[in-house]
Amino acid sequence: MHVIYLHGFCSSAASFKAQLVKQYVQRDEKHSVFLIDLPYSPNEAMARVESHIATLKGQQWGLIGSSLGGFYTTYLSEKYGKRGVLINPAVYAHQLLSRLLGENKNYHSGQVFEFTESHLQQLEAMYLPQLSHAKNLLLLTQTGDEVLDYKQGVEYYRNSQQVIIDGGDHGFADYENYLDKTFEFLEGQTDD
Repeated sequence: MHVIYLHGFCSSAASFKAQLVKQYVQRDEKHSVFLIDLPYSPNEAMARVESHIATLKGQQWGLIGSSLGGFYTTYLSEKYGKRGVLINPAVYAHQLLSRLLGENKNYHSGQVFEFTESHLQQLEAMYLPQLSHAKNLLLLTQTGDEVLDYKQGVEYYRNSQQVIIDGGDHGFADYENYLDKTFEFLEGQTDD
């Protein structure tokens, strides 16, 4: 199973969840992972990921996305008919991130970047009002998320498998306890 891991806004491939996935994959040679620092422009991020997807002909692959990466995972899962696992996903990324217009700083690299109205429009263009293949998605969400309202994900992914955990936070600090479930779901049959 080849996994594409998509991190959240202002995050990177160095995030602890990304590193947990990388370590999990390294323990089993039947797995591989695509893990990069995504560009800040949503269109550029999708271009990089889809360029990688184009190289995967004949391989079994799936997606894992956290926060904004969960939004991207939803978009790509629907487009390619592949399974995806969503960790505290930003369902309405174009609305959620509108309050972060302007200068932002990457949590890991410290790089400062400008998040623009054009970036919000790119996100809005990727938003899917309803899902055609909701069964291809697994929602992992925590009620203590301080960044977004977990109930939005519960409602939006109502036809998807869900694991709702009381408490927690946006970072999903105990994600290592859900790695087996993540990979078991990704290796299941897709809903094509």
